[in-house]
Amino acid sequence: MRTYTRNGKDYLVTRDWLVGELHIPMSVITDAITHAGDNSDDDFDAYQIEAYIRDSMTLFKSTDAEVIDVPSAEDILEENIKEGGPLELVINDEMYSFKITQYSTLTDLAVWISETLNQAMKRVVEANVAALEKELENLGFSRDGLKLTIKM
Repeated sequence: MRTYTRNGKDYLVTRDWLVGELHIPMSVITDAITHAGDNSDDDFDAYQIEAYIRDSMTLFKSTDAEVIDVPSAEDILEENIKEGGPLELVINDEMYSFKITQYSTLTDLAVWISETLNQAMKRVVEANVAALEKELENLGFSRDGLKLTIKM
């Protein structure tokens, strides 16, 4: 994998077993995460993230209604290529990094995104549940006689 910037937009280049090399705008990756979160009952699913990105790219559509222009290797200026740099997700003010040189496929990326989001979601939920339990105890409710269900 590698990243580059062209015409002010950031792209990730990766391989996909179905369609070959993909030049993915970062906005498509962001939209895939949002889409997976909107359509998930419990966890972020790697297959759903991967399918959304692949569908966006193979249909040559973008969520911002622009045609995705895939440049040739010659069109990508060397100074814009960032080999091996990390991708970073910031979730609830916490930074998660993905070393792109360690992985090479869209599947690898989707699995990392889903695992990272699920891990972060679990931490956020656990912290909120602990705060709610403490607040309820302060109000005089017993932990044993209380069932707390949170739907996200």
